[in-house]
Amino acid sequence: MHPSFSLIFFTTLAGMAQGLLVFIGIMSIGNSGLPDDFLVLLALPISLALLMIGLIASMFHLGHPERAWRAVLMWRTSWLSREVIVLPIFIGITCLALLAAYLGKSSSWIWVALIVVSFGLWICTAKIYQCIRFIQEWAHFSTSLNFIILGLASGWMLLSTLLLLWFGTEIISVLALSQIGFILIAIAMVIKLWIWKRNRNLRPISTINSATGLKASNVRQTSMGMTGGSFNTKEFFHHQSDLVIRNLRRITLIAAYILPLLLLVLAIGQDQAVWVFIAFIAQLTGLMAERFLFFADANHPQNLYYQRVS
Repeated sequence: MHPSFSLIFFTTLAGMAQGLLVFIGIMSIGNSGLPDDFLVLLALPISLALLMIGLIASMFHLGHPERAWRAVLMWRTSWLSREVIVLPIFIGITCLALLAAYLGKSSSWIWVALIVVSFGLWICTAKIYQCIRFIQEWAHFSTSLNFIILGLASGWMLLSTLLLLWFGTEIISVLALSQIGFILIAIAMVIKLWIWKRNRNLRPISTINSATGLKASNVRQTSMGMTGGSFNTKEFFHHQSDLVIRNLRRITLIAAYILPLLLLVLAIGQDQAVWVFIAFIAQLTGLMAERFLFFADANHPQNLYYQRVS
């Protein structure tokens, strides 16, 4: 599939904001939680900014953004419609949490609602792709699992960065933050390696024979069947060589998983917050590459007919 950079930014930034708000909510339920000034002046505004940037970015892949509101009409059958409905609700609850923290009247039910809606938004976003049964790379529960664990891992790293910037290492434990971050990223890496292994072993249900209707056993297509491009050849091919995809996979593995894990090990061993900051930046870079690969790895069945675009 052809990766849309607007969707890459939206899913990455929104997922990070969701993870940030989930952990803020967990820390704030049933006790005094995080200080209101930290929430009002830093954490919640950043989460809202990420959500709004992602929302605006997602509009750029629409042919007619002015008609985006019509997406809600198909909420009974479309996961995209459900996402369009859940996202504003999520932003609204976040604004309510910000107002409550500003007034010093935060309530546990607000944080519970944020956590529940955050997971609902992850599911809606992932199901947009998971429900497409003819794309085998997506039509699997690992799609939702990957969205959720990466959102939690990146959200925790963002929260760790904000806590250390606001409170400093004298109040906040670098050790505790790094240990939790290490566990989340390690789990995310294991899931991603499993997904990549599964994708490598997938075999198309259709064949070149069923795609073209030809019965011969030695059918081989040498061109895409046209002299110019079309919507299909533009939208369902990523237009990158195998070498580029292999290198992107290496970059993703190193930047999103291995390097942050090594940096968090240094943070644990040296008790230095700077390694947490660098790990967060490396992870964010790697997550952009990971989301590009998520789209590029999806093989649309129509590619059996068009083969490669030369």
